[in-house]
Amino acid sequence: MNRNPLMPLAAIAILGIVLMVVVSYWGLNNADKMLAAQDAKGQATEQAAPAADDPEGLVKASCVSCHGQNLEGAVGPALADVGSRLSADEINNIIINGGATMPPGLVDAEKAKTIAAWLAEKK
Repeated sequence: MNRNPLMPLAAIAILGIVLMVVVSYWGLNNADKMLAAQDAKGQATEQAAPAADDPEGLVKASCVSCHGQNLEGAVGPALADVGSRLSADEINNIIINGGATMPPGLVDAEKAKTIAAWLAEKK
């Protein structure tokens, strides 16, 4: 008897395709349930955004990921003494329009002005 060595591989491939179709069908039928569960989970852990008049909260929400927890510099430059180098208007301009490696428009104009005034005091 001469057995074809490709038959077991073909059977496995067909089984895999059938399994993929069944799992895809199950996922499509349960997509609404999965999205609802994800939304409920996201709403429970979502944090409130800092107020526009809370400069320290705005800095922690928008700036520390690049400039470090204590503004010591990380990916972005150190801001711990930025007020001794730049005025509030210059800082605001950088926040709004971006700088060397900083992308523009990370916060709106009102929040940028609040952050700039707070950072200008850092000397």
